[in-house]
Amino acid sequence: MFRHLFKKLLSWFREIWSLFKAIDGAVSKEPQSKIHTPTNTRSNVLTPTSKLSYQSPAIRHRYVELEGYAESLRIDSRGRYDLRQLARFAENFVWISSDSVDEFITAGMDYDTDYIDGQKVLWLDKTECIEWSYLQYSALSDLL
Repeated sequence: MFRHLFKKLLSWFREIWSLFKAIDGAVSKEPQSKIHTPTNTRSNVLTPTSKLSYQSPAIRHRYVELEGYAESLRIDSRGRYDLRQLARFAENFVWISSDSVDEFITAGMDYDTDYIDGQKVLWLDKTECIEWSYLQYSALSDLL
């Protein structure tokens, strides 16, 4: 009887041990960093004035909450915001023309276009994003 109980416990420990090994193999102990490779697909309307000079375009986020709507705004390594994301967020409060972002961009502005998770991104300096936000919805510009 003792021998049967011992064999049963031993088989359970083996199963648990193999389960732990399988979990350990599936979950890496090293943090996995997602490397973003910029694409060369660009809009015909917007042509960037400088080449992409950074490896990771969205290195941090800024949480913004306004009138019950919340968003984590992307900020690149140079401190620029994604103006297209700001436009999508502003649509929660006011009507935004689909061409308002393209009409705001001038040749003298320093911006880059990119794609992140299949969405078009337009990196623009924070002060210019504040100016655009003020023209659309002033409460949003106060948050930036």
